[in-house]
Amino acid sequence: MLLQGEDMQHIFAADIGGTNSRFAHYELQGRKEPVLVNTVWLRTGEASSFEQLLEMLAASSFDLDPVHADVGVLAVAGAVDRGRFCKLTNASFALDLDQAGLNNCLLVNDFVAQAHASCTRDASELTCIRSGRQDFRGVRIAVGAGTGLGHCALIPNGSGGSSAFMHIPSEAGHMALPMIGKGENDFQKFAMERTGGPYLSGDAVVTGSGLRLLHFFLTGRDLPPREIALEIDETSATSAWFARFYGRACRQYALAMLARGGVWLCGGLAAQNPFLVTHPEFCREFDESPTYREMLKRIPLYLDTNRESGLLGSALLGRSLLEGANNDPLIFP
Repeated sequence: MLLQGEDMQHIFAADIGGTNSRFAHYELQGRKEPVLVNTVWLRTGEASSFEQLLEMLAASSFDLDPVHADVGVLAVAGAVDRGRFCKLTNASFALDLDQAGLNNCLLVNDFVAQAHASCTRDASELTCIRSGRQDFRGVRIAVGAGTGLGHCALIPNGSGGSSAFMHIPSEAGHMALPMIGKGENDFQKFAMERTGGPYLSGDAVVTGSGLRLLHFFLTGRDLPPREIALEIDETSATSAWFARFYGRACRQYALAMLARGGVWLCGGLAAQNPFLVTHPEFCREFDESPTYREMLKRIPLYLDTNRESGLLGSALLGRSLLEGANNDPLIFP
């Protein structure tokens, strides 16, 4: 039973991705905003199981035992089954809350948490790529490139408060990303020979591994993404190509969801290298639609550079659970 009332409550928040696992302790009193108490970052790849990851957390400086939290929300990189199980898409293990004994916790897709934190934040806290003309009743989407390519949509439900938006989880990053023209088709052939996949998905292109493939194709230099970031800037061919692919992935999802409410760009790649989305190729490609060019040009575009937004989103969802929103399957499917 989730606790309610005006006493101080404790939220266990997590954002578990293919590269980093972030954990936070938030305190909540009444209907105020959750207050951050403590955070710890761990390397996901150093754990061979979820149980080992929890052991690493217990051995760290983290100050809240997840079992003793009033509620926990773990944002995870993968499709979630009934809020209890997820096989991570970019890591070697699965998370099973029942097996781990975390009966007070819930799993959500990592971009569900990201969207609740980014798409509902005051615009002054974000980098505005293009102001556009926002429809505040329209669908808002979050798209983010990191180890994977995440997507989520938020639909205003008119209720106000913590549950003002219903979310639609997505695995759109695993859909095929079209290549256009000879140069891009040459890149597709080059990339598919190295990935072994039947097609190029957004997850294979608009990610850290995709940046590595692209830079290798354009320069002949096979470098880790961290090293590539040190040698490219807004004038590099790699940046122009990557911005174009990122804009294309965002356009595809914006059209699919009719995202007149805006697009929020998240994830580590753009947070650390903003020129990958402020490059003119991003907006040019985003608007490239013979049918809906004018609509796309009106959509505002924002960049969230806070790499702990997923933790805040998990905490906001935890607050909604404590307020009883978990009874609504449209809010917590």
